[in-house]
Amino acid sequence: MIWVDREAKKIAERKLSLEWVDDMKTPSGRVHVGSLRGVVIHDLFYKALSDIGVKSKFTYVFDDHDPMDAIPSYLDRKKWEKYAGMQLFSIPSPQAGFESFAKYYAQEFTEVFNSINCHPEIIWASQLYKSGKMNDRIKEVLDNVDAVKAVYEKTYKKKLPEDWYPFNPVCSKCQKIGTTKVYKWDGKYVYYRCEPEMVDWAKGCGNDDKISPFDGNGKLTWKVEWAAKWKTIGVTVEGAGKDHMSAGGSHDIASELCKKVFDYPVPHGFSYEFLIIGGKKMSSSKGVGSSSKEVADIVPPEILRFLMVRTPVERTIDFHPYGDTIPNLFDEYDRSLNAYFDKLENKLPEGKNGEVLADLARIAELSEVRPLPQKRIFLPRFRTVVNLEKSKTDLLAFFEDQKGTPLTSDEKEILEERSVYAQVYLKKYAITEGNKTEKISLNSKQKKLLKILSGGLKVSKKEDKDSVQTVVFNSIKESGLTPKEAFPAIYLALTGKGAGPRITDIISDLGFKDTVKKLEEF
Repeated sequence: MIWVDREAKKIAERKLSLEWVDDMKTPSGRVHVGSLRGVVIHDLFYKALSDIGVKSKFTYVFDDHDPMDAIPSYLDRKKWEKYAGMQLFSIPSPQAGFESFAKYYAQEFTEVFNSINCHPEIIWASQLYKSGKMNDRIKEVLDNVDAVKAVYEKTYKKKLPEDWYPFNPVCSKCQKIGTTKVYKWDGKYVYYRCEPEMVDWAKGCGNDDKISPFDGNGKLTWKVEWAAKWKTIGVTVEGAGKDHMSAGGSHDIASELCKKVFDYPVPHGFSYEFLIIGGKKMSSSKGVGSSSKEVADIVPPEILRFLMVRTPVERTIDFHPYGDTIPNLFDEYDRSLNAYFDKLENKLPEGKNGEVLADLARIAELSEVRPLPQKRIFLPRFRTVVNLEKSKTDLLAFFEDQKGTPLTSDEKEILEERSVYAQVYLKKYAITEGNKTEKISLNSKQKKLLKILSGGLKVSKKEDKDSVQTVVFNSIKESGLTPKEAFPAIYLALTGKGAGPRITDIISDLGFKDTVKKLEEF
């Protein structure tokens, strides 16, 4: 039995009339692929519970009411900094045709997780507030602020100010929410100041005013809000990344607030490890790492889903798309699918080996994006497709000869899809293994450049693309080479080819450690 089925079985023992699975994200920019793991994991809980007859529901909250607290690196700071501190749903879209900044980035992310068979009901946090559904929670918090403070003070071992309130109103003058501080609640209005220097990412206007806290005029601070949303929505199952679930972290505070303030059962929680690219944790607003959309373009949707289904929640997924990673992933998927065919044909053996194959079959079932075949089909090996693409061999003829009979329409469709992704792999991610100096012709100046570049990266230690680009160009300048002489040497060292995608992207995907290691081989 795989990890999610074991967890679902435990949850089912509660015998609740409805298990409501929920996940959430602030759409502050391109949503990185790490957040996609959270959607898939919660979708797995929903499906595993449904499969054993538990009435279940799955929702996804887009926190579009949060303030813009960082301007994504790929946007023009001068154009967007005037919106810093305002709510994401009230900021215009970077692209015409979308209702807001939040809707634009949420739409992109929704399309990706829909493509891998995750279809939660979408909830917009701004509408939870504007509709009045959060009003009771807001009143409970403000009326019982001493109880809320006690939870914080016990957790952080730190005394809070007498005028502390976990609520941020929308400033009536500048419309910012990230710069407002409440100092009084009289049962009807909150009294606040829009502080010019409260945060370093936005400047308040100095307005001092009062406002009703209800019907979307502000929001609870997020740790309090997390628990408030659980009760308002009716959530019974929700996990989070390990940073939120650590001792004394956000989940601990939200859980205590459920008990001490909201009188609501703490949802079944679980911690999951990160999905990282090339050893790097990612950030949506900082533009660090690969977006979900970018990664979804690398492999077919069922392979992307399989990557997350097969890995238990307590294990980090470090997806390094270069080298053999992608061909190996296809091989593992095919192994699971063949175990699924064995299960259909009642061919699973007895004992431990049969248990392993049964688990692989279950992983294939939960990795389903399109309906799985109901009888065994021929699977053209991706690694072979790659090699045949390189040699320009007739794929159909080769695999029909290998199978011994003509491919069915479904088999042809799989072959065509794998051909497309093989070309993507060959163009961007296939690296010649075992590169040695004698196999790559570099002159002494080019070798010197690689030494300077590896040293510069080790000294810099800054992994954002702007800093990496600065190190690359400074290294070229110091080496005395022209860019025409320099770039092929760097490409050869890192990918085994004389050209490729942007060097900053290659270094980002490889990670500093592997990049430096490759450069130092020369």
